[in-house]
Amino acid sequence: MTTSGGLRPGQSMMWTVSSFFQLDGEPVGAFASQAGPGCQHVLGSTDRVGDDPRLLVDFNEGQPLLSAHGQPVGERHGNTVLLWEAEYRIRRARFRRKLHFSVTSEERTVLDVRETSRPDRTVHTYVTRSDPALDPVAVLGLILLEARPDKMSVLNELLERRQT
Repeated sequence: MTTSGGLRPGQSMMWTVSSFFQLDGEPVGAFASQAGPGCQHVLGSTDRVGDDPRLLVDFNEGQPLLSAHGQPVGERHGNTVLLWEAEYRIRRARFRRKLHFSVTSEERTVLDVRETSRPDRTVHTYVTRSDPALDPVAVLGLILLEARPDKMSVLNELLERRQT
């Protein structure tokens, strides 16, 4: 396993209904499932579907964006995300079709995410490099905030084949 600047390689896969994050060579560290329109429940590796989510990401207007156990635990203002009392700055590469962004905390890069799938696919795949001390639930939460599964299409490949 190689590290780059103290960051460990990993991967994430996402689509409207579910997603996951894992470091290379380790089991899935966090996974998310759709919890209604515009909502994602994020669970840790030892949790089961149906457990109380460790993090709820709710993109619906008028709802807390980031909450846990019914209490707000974070918010986003532009490129700044406050989550569990930590401040993260997201820097997204502009003018690219594929998602590419990095996250810094205390002037140090803690997460780098690059999309490897075609943007018109139903399932989006990403290669990641992340600080091993960063909670996988927080990592997946940050990826969800940028990748926006609530805006992803459900059946791109099927619709594409049907049109040809």
